[in-house]
Amino acid sequence: MNYRSLTVLFCTMFLIGTDTFIISPLLPALRELYHASTTEAGWLVAAYALGYALFAIVAGPLSDNWNRKRVMTFGMLGFAFATIACGFADQYAAMFAFRFLAGVCSAFVGPQVWASVPILFSPAQIAKAMGIVMTGLTSSQFVGVPLGSFLAAADISFPFLAVGAASLLLCVFIARSLPDLPPVAAVSVRGATARARSIWTRYRDLLAVPGASRYFFAYYLLMTGFYAFFSLFGIWLSDQFGQSTAQIGVTTVFIGLGNTVGSLVSGWAVERLGRKNALAASFLTNALVLSVLPHVSGLTFVQVLLTGMFCLSGMLVPILMGLLQTLSASSRGTISSLANACMYAGTLTGSALAGGLYSSFGFFAVTMLSIAGTLFASLLFLRKPESKPVGVNL
Repeated sequence: MNYRSLTVLFCTMFLIGTDTFIISPLLPALRELYHASTTEAGWLVAAYALGYALFAIVAGPLSDNWNRKRVMTFGMLGFAFATIACGFADQYAAMFAFRFLAGVCSAFVGPQVWASVPILFSPAQIAKAMGIVMTGLTSSQFVGVPLGSFLAAADISFPFLAVGAASLLLCVFIARSLPDLPPVAAVSVRGATARARSIWTRYRDLLAVPGASRYFFAYYLLMTGFYAFFSLFGIWLSDQFGQSTAQIGVTTVFIGLGNTVGSLVSGWAVERLGRKNALAASFLTNALVLSVLPHVSGLTFVQVLLTGMFCLSGMLVPILMGLLQTLSASSRGTISSLANACMYAGTLTGSALAGGLYSSFGFFAVTMLSIAGTLFASLLFLRKPESKPVGVNL
C-alpha cells in the first residue's frame, strides 16, 4: 500500500474536519471578542457551511475535467490562506467572509480526496484506504478540535493560525508526494459545456428515482437538527455551567470519541438489528436524549448524555450514507456530492435558526428544533418505500 499518499490524504481530511468543527467551541470567546449577539455568533458556523453548500454540488463533477492533484493543491492553498486570515480578523464581517472562503476552498478539496483513492490504490486496498481516510475526518473531532480549544485559551487566533500553517505545509507534501492525477480524457471547450449540462441531467435523473427526493430531504432535515444543536452547545455549556473554552474542549473530546465509536460499530448494529431497526433505535434514543438535556443540572451527567448521543449520531451517518448509495449503482459520485450539499445546507439552516431561538427562548428551543429535525427525518427514512424498487441504475 502507498502509505505516503495515504498519509497525505488522511492529513488533508483531518485538517478540513478540524476547521469545520473548530468554530463551535470557540463561539463564546468570539461572541465576546466581536460584541456579537448569539444569533450573529451562530452565523459564523453558517458562513463556512454556506460556502461549502453553494459550491459542493458543482465542484466535484467539474473537477473530473481537471488534474486532481492541482485542484487539491490550489484548493488547499486557498483554504490555508483563508483560515490564517481568520486569525487576523479583528471585525465580525471579516471573520464571516474568511470563514465563507474557507468553506468554498474545502468544497474543492474534499471531493478530490475521495476520488483519488480508487486511482492511487488497488481494488483490494480501496476499502482499507477509504476507512483510514475517513478516520482522519472523525479523529479531528476528538483530537483537532479539543487541541484548538486549548490553543484558544492562550489566544483566540492561535487555532486558526495553527490549522492554516499546517495546511500550508501540507500543500508542499501534496505537491511532492502525490503523483499527477489527470482526467481520464482531455475535454474540449464544447465538451466541457456538454459536461456541465450533463451534471444537472444526472442530478435530475437521480432525484427521479423512487424514494430519492424523500431520502435526501430527510438527510437535510436530520443535519439541520443536528447542527442546530452542535453549533450552540459550546455557548450553552459556557452560559449554563460557566465552562471556559479549554473546558469545552475537554467535553468535545468525549463527544468526538463517542462519534468515532458509533462509526466503528455501525456495521455491527446493522448485522445484529437490521438497518431499519438500527435506524429506528438511533433516531428515537437521540430524540429522547435531546428532550432531557436542557433539564440536567450536573455537568458530568451532561457529558455522559452527550457522549451517548454523539455515539448514536456517529452510527446513524454511515448507515444512512449506505442507504443513499443504494439509490443508484451508476451515480454514486453524484449521490456523495448531493449528500454533502444537504449536510452543509442543513448546517447553514440549523446554525442560522439556532442563534435566534437561543436568544429568544433559550437552549430548550434549540433542542426542540433538533428533536423536530430528528423525528421528521426518521418518519421519511423509515416510511414504507414506493412500489417501484429503490436501487435503479441511472
